[in-house]
Amino acid sequence: MYSDFHFYIDLNWEDAVDKTVEIYLREFCRLVEFAYQHEATIYYSQKHLQKFISQVEDLDVNFSVSVGNILDVMIENAKRQDNEFYSFELCFANENTTILHIDNILSFVKDHDKIAILTCSNKIEDFLLVKSKSNYGKIECKNINTSQKLVHWIATVKPRTFNLSPKHGEKGKGNYSKASPLLCSKEEAQNMLDDAIPCFLEQEKSLFNFDTIHQTFIVFYFEGDNPQNQWHGFHLKQEEWENVPDFIRKYFNRY
Repeated sequence: MYSDFHFYIDLNWEDAVDKTVEIYLREFCRLVEFAYQHEATIYYSQKHLQKFISQVEDLDVNFSVSVGNILDVMIENAKRQDNEFYSFELCFANENTTILHIDNILSFVKDHDKIAILTCSNKIEDFLLVKSKSNYGKIECKNINTSQKLVHWIATVKPRTFNLSPKHGEKGKGNYSKASPLLCSKEEAQNMLDDAIPCFLEQEKSLFNFDTIHQTFIVFYFEGDNPQNQWHGFHLKQEEWENVPDFIRKYFNRY
């Protein structure tokens, strides 16, 4: 579904020391796990991982201590990057424009156009990426530090369109006798679709949100590959919540 999205894990040992390693890694792991749920492609730099481990006393290369297990989970299904391109921050100021070399691995950037950096500290979004003296160019990487920003960015880059289904009706009316109703308007459903989240690792073509007005989950189903990226949806009865993945219920704190 979102395999054409690419995220890079930007580890920063100074942030870990500032917050305590365990708090930093647990917060970061939740963000990375959220990216995994989209079935996007995740990358990490072996060079930066080793630097992170060497600077943090509570870690070792074998992740043998408990806090290391969190880091191990973060990178377990990520793609290791060993090649380093030279990266520069672009500071635009007309004739006074400058470039500043930065210590960052952006080798995951190839021909992709949906790229973002999962980070707690990085603020740079415009880079000059230099692969060789004749192969370079400006790229933009969105910085993301919360799950909410990740959802918003994905929905902005790849907009979703709500399609009202006659089967489920609208505003609690018009649904087929054995079909779950859509309790809200199509406009309200579109707003909730924009903020809906996936659990593709468990339910491949479904998005979920929690409708605070009707106090229940709304489920959106993908209608197949189409230019409009269409989804239809309906609300669940509370006794049907058991069909909602644990990851979703935990995210919305609803059990």
